[in-house]
Amino acid sequence: MKKSIVTLGILLSTTAFIFGQEKQTTGTAKDSAKTNKTKDIEEVVVIAYGTQKKGEVTGSVGRVNAETFKDRPIARVDQALTGQIAGVKTRSTTGKPGEPLEIRVRGSASISASNSPLYVVDGMVVDDMANVSPDDVQSIEVLKDAASTAMYGSRGSNGIVIVTTKKGASGKPAFSFSQYYGIQTIEKKLDIMTSSEWIDYATEAINKKWEALAPGNSASDSYAVRANYFNLANTTDYNLANINYMIDPRWGTNQVANIDWQDVFYRPASVQSYQLSARGGNKNVKYLISGAYFDQEGLAINTGFKRFNLSAVIDLNISDKWKAGISFRPSYSKSYGATVDGKDNLAHKMLSMVPVAELSAGLYTNFWKNTRYRWAGSTQSPIGVMENTTNNTNEFRLLSSLYVSYDILPDLNIKISGGATNNFNLNNGYTPTFDLITNTPGQVSIASRRTVNYNRYLGEALLNYKKTFGDHSIAAIAGYSAENYRTTTQYNRNKGFPNDDLKTFNFTQSASVLNSEYTASEWMLISMFGRVNYDYKKKYMLLASIRRDGSSRFGWDNLWGVFPAFGAGWKVDKEDFLKDVSWLNNLKLRYSWGENGNNSIGDYRAFGTLGGGNYSFGGNLSNGLIPNTIENRNLTWEKTQSSDFGLELGLFNRIDFTADYYIKKTKDLLLEQPVAAVTGYTTMWSNVGSVQNKGLELELNTKNLIGEFRWNTSANIAFNKNKVLQLGSDNTPIYTGFSNSTNIIQVGQELNAFYLYEAIGVLSTADINNPNVAKTSGAIAGDVKYKDFNGDGVINEDDRHIIGGPTPDYYWGFTNTFSYKNFDLSVFFQGQKGGYSYALLGRAIDRTGMGTTTNVMGNWANRWRSDADPGDGKTPRLDGTTGSLLDTRWLYDATYIQLKNVTLGYNFPKDLVNRLKISSLRVYVSLENVWRKDHYYGGYNPESVQSDGTDYGAYPNAKVYMMGLNFNF
Repeated sequence: MKKSIVTLGILLSTTAFIFGQEKQTTGTAKDSAKTNKTKDIEEVVVIAYGTQKKGEVTGSVGRVNAETFKDRPIARVDQALTGQIAGVKTRSTTGKPGEPLEIRVRGSASISASNSPLYVVDGMVVDDMANVSPDDVQSIEVLKDAASTAMYGSRGSNGIVIVTTKKGASGKPAFSFSQYYGIQTIEKKLDIMTSSEWIDYATEAINKKWEALAPGNSASDSYAVRANYFNLANTTDYNLANINYMIDPRWGTNQVANIDWQDVFYRPASVQSYQLSARGGNKNVKYLISGAYFDQEGLAINTGFKRFNLSAVIDLNISDKWKAGISFRPSYSKSYGATVDGKDNLAHKMLSMVPVAELSAGLYTNFWKNTRYRWAGSTQSPIGVMENTTNNTNEFRLLSSLYVSYDILPDLNIKISGGATNNFNLNNGYTPTFDLITNTPGQVSIASRRTVNYNRYLGEALLNYKKTFGDHSIAAIAGYSAENYRTTTQYNRNKGFPNDDLKTFNFTQSASVLNSEYTASEWMLISMFGRVNYDYKKKYMLLASIRRDGSSRFGWDNLWGVFPAFGAGWKVDKEDFLKDVSWLNNLKLRYSWGENGNNSIGDYRAFGTLGGGNYSFGGNLSNGLIPNTIENRNLTWEKTQSSDFGLELGLFNRIDFTADYYIKKTKDLLLEQPVAAVTGYTTMWSNVGSVQNKGLELELNTKNLIGEFRWNTSANIAFNKNKVLQLGSDNTPIYTGFSNSTNIIQVGQELNAFYLYEAIGVLSTADINNPNVAKTSGAIAGDVKYKDFNGDGVINEDDRHIIGGPTPDYYWGFTNTFSYKNFDLSVFFQGQKGGYSYALLGRAIDRTGMGTTTNVMGNWANRWRSDADPGDGKTPRLDGTTGSLLDTRWLYDATYIQLKNVTLGYNFPKDLVNRLKISSLRVYVSLENVWRKDHYYGGYNPESVQSDGTDYGAYPNAKVYMMGLNFNF
């Protein structure tokens, strides 16, 4: 993809606009433009602690309206942000149902603290948006620059996502119902060896060993000849075979089972959603009550997610001066299924399963009383494990809030509000005894139970002043808030039970206790804040704010942080020298600067804490407590200073363009860094170093065609450069990633840059014999050939070097919507250019010297066999010597382009709807994750990586084919 599809879209949109204009039915274009100039831009956006007309905003705020995702099969609110706002990068790190997306606003800056934005739902700070149904959402705003986020001070450095839900309205009761049902299929399968390819692979490896075993041995020697060599009494009992030197004579016949494990592990799965709401009220009372049910089966067998949501919102006008409101949002969710993602978990095990098994065992090889296939490893059937493992997580959440508002004066209001987030999470796990050949039922079974209670309470008092006098307008707020967070966790894990008949967890009957833990933690935040907005003639806008936060997470000497911000805006199009420019309906310049903080490091990191330990008294060990962390009284806020330069342009009432350039520097990084062993400790939390993010964001919205046939385009693109500026006093690099070996944090480079051996091909016999070709110690022909980075003629640790990083050069979204009469069509593309992902899963089943008891990636069909048969020139010999090295063979360009969604809808005519005695009826079909083009061979999805850019077997994403309907009555 040499050119961004967004650029192409902009050209198409502009061309269509130029050639697709239609005549005005009344008046002239100039009259229309002048009329538009006489009024403010009326769109209202939600900002911190209030709302503001879009034309008056001095900061950078992105907005997603619920209309843009109402017909998509999204399980969570955060999925609605994908590709919609410039500078907001979402990533589906796992396709597991119910799991959140990773969201980054204007890049990552922190090393050990969180890089996630702050989430606010109707004024309540929450950890995530899990208990909000997408059907209840009115809009989502993302505050990106410091002037917009500084009112949340200590937690605004990573951006703020504000969710505004639907409210009641005056009028008779109105009901809304929406429903969809869809089928999911796996987005793509991994290319692993088929049974015939694996048989060829294993045959070559075994024959090599057989030929090297003794003089005269030949690859053509039969199974019986080899059996006689090892003095096997029964040459037809394949369970006696020496698999290192003997080939199963049944290979390639119907005497063994040939299995495509991906086809049986992943299945077509259903997804469905139902939502019913009622709203209404009068001038004194407005209400909205809604209920939703969501059910998504997982692609992996016996996995899935279900959620029930209720919502009740009531607003009261008690008198001319008094107002009040209350909301309750309970939700209950259940996720189930054995763990698929990650190292040594079931996706990894399934992909590495030999694709051949005994007919008598089939899919349940090495499971229950079935012996393992002799030529396979010891992994038990992933199908049996998935079907018989209990791993259920039930979570109840309650988000509740209330407020009372009083108009002290016509221009002065006070609002007192409080809220609570109460979560109860229960996980029950049970792994029965799968091996019944050497064990009895229950003998090695493991049961676990984890309960987590999380309670978050918020109290706020807010003074709000608004005054307009002549050409001047002032809006000011002053507030105080206090928040308390408390979490308790209890975990029990026991082994050995009388049998596997009951899955209830009577831990007193177990043979041994593996874990028995109870933990509690608590922290508080106290804040004072204020903001003033000034407006002169709707042309010149100023903003100034300040917030002071005190967090119990920091040292006693540095509990408090102060976070100022200011912004300025100039509505140039309202100046007299532009009043006659008919085609210009908006031109605004803005600038903002501010400082935010980050305290997302967990509790008690600044304090010296105690842990369990043993003491000796009279030669006997006694339980006690010992110090296990170092106190740092000076530990304080990680701070981010950000500047933003913005341009907003509106042309012909049909083109809206926004550009933002920002520089964001994070200093006093919160880092858990190593300390000298002489201290008796290994790490200590400190404020060390700084990171810079610098970028450009562009957004374009056009009305390409108007009239009976309409075509609108929305496009956005964001560029971001990430660089480490400082790491402590001596700038010592920090090694991260897999085994702290694949990534590095180093001054002058982006965060978590890849630090690897660079594979440049495969060594030939001539290379081995050439002393001028750098090689690893003991290298043989067919081994991986590496770049001699330091030029010393030897490949060793000194040749590892930085090769790119996980940050993309840019990412984009591109949506076209078409409508004709009652039909509408939406087509949504998104993607990214640049960045890398490291496929640890690929490496786990794609390296030399692995042997033949596991399956491998399909590229091994094109492996090096000899100088005359070098394969693809990149895949080494199967019995090479470099399998332990972490190199670029598993580093992939993370560029991709995806057709994310296509939706075709039909709104039934009014006359038909009226005969049905309803107010509206809509049906639609929607396709999600329709098509993707990428370079990612070593995993299911180039987005499925952790923050360091590595992927160790993430749950695949699903294509979704669905139908739905919405009606109101």
